[in-house]
Amino acid sequence: MNNKQKYIQLIHIAKQQLNMDEYSYRSMLERLTAKNSTTKMTLVELLKVLHELEQKGFKVRSRRGYSPKTESAVVKSNITNKIRAVWIAMGQDNVIEDSSERALNAYMHKIINKNRNILMLNVQSLEQYEASRLLEILKSWHKRVLIERIESKTGEKMPRKIGYDNVIEYYQELL
Repeated sequence: MNNKQKYIQLIHIAKQQLNMDEYSYRSMLERLTAKNSTTKMTLVELLKVLHELEQKGFKVRSRRGYSPKTESAVVKSNITNKIRAVWIAMGQDNVIEDSSERALNAYMHKIINKNRNILMLNVQSLEQYEASRLLEILKSWHKRVLIERIESKTGEKMPRKIGYDNVIEYYQELL
């Protein structure tokens, strides 16, 4: 894919994220470039349109791979797969910016390695208790952010004792 195609793709993603209707989108294109289609534009014109969309609130995010399981590491707890799943879900819900394995390990270092003599290197090295603790911290964080989003979207107050899976399910229905 060449640069022009990438910018066209970004512009279309921005159009979707900003919920622009077709008429507004086409009139913006014509106002900026005197052309009504991105395929007819030069690279400079595409950059001009992308800049306008960024001014309207679109944020270009680089694609990062989701947290792959490190094959070479020996897993001490079966909970680590669930930790990864929650971390990836948090990335997909835009709770965190980086859902990579490196970011997960960096977060784990901050949480688990506080006041420890022996430092944990990565998520796979967590014992059962520590893995459970990290999983519950991640789920609480994810749940808290989603509840705030649900409440702001619906205007109704959610009970704080609602389960994590129920919050996820309700949030998915709202999307």
